[in-house]
Amino acid sequence: MLIQSLSFVKSASKITECPSSNFPEVAVIGRSNVGKSSLINFLMGKTIAKASDKPGKTQLINYFLVNENRYFVDLPGYGYAKASLEQRRKWIDEIHHYFLERKPFILLLIDGSIPPQKIDLEFVSALTAENLNFALILTKTDKANQKTLHQNLKLIKQALQKQIGKLPEMLLSSTTKRQGKEQILDFIQKKLAS
Repeated sequence: MLIQSLSFVKSASKITECPSSNFPEVAVIGRSNVGKSSLINFLMGKTIAKASDKPGKTQLINYFLVNENRYFVDLPGYGYAKASLEQRRKWIDEIHHYFLERKPFILLLIDGSIPPQKIDLEFVSALTAENLNFALILTKTDKANQKTLHQNLKLIKQALQKQIGKLPEMLLSSTTKRQGKEQILDFIQKKLAS
């Protein structure tokens, strides 16, 4: 997929504020500080999503219109400990409602430089239980050596096989080393075309 045009559309605090769903949506979600905004910027070739070293920076549903015919959606991260319990529940409810109502293609980002985290595996289980269309993007693959990355990937696959009985599609990415962009964009193009 070639990015020919890109514009910020709006930020929404709840689903009723989201733009009309005339276009297919690609939603990017993952734990806080896993690199959601950085991945969007990397894929788009432009700094459009606000990225931060501090977890919890994205607190709204942020819409970007790509090529005048699809939305990329930057969602708040889950698992941010400094947010109040009430705020975290509100985000979870709103994101759940968003997934069920808007039916986006979901890119679930998981940190590939560390072993699988329970919260990520639970999120995969929830997406699977709701029969939602998603794929996994392993981020920060440059932060681990090849042996550690291979071991983490093996652990993730084993945990998912045990937990949900199958393996979702997985792609690797490093925004620092600029790896995975073409594969991810081509993958998204195929998914949206099917």
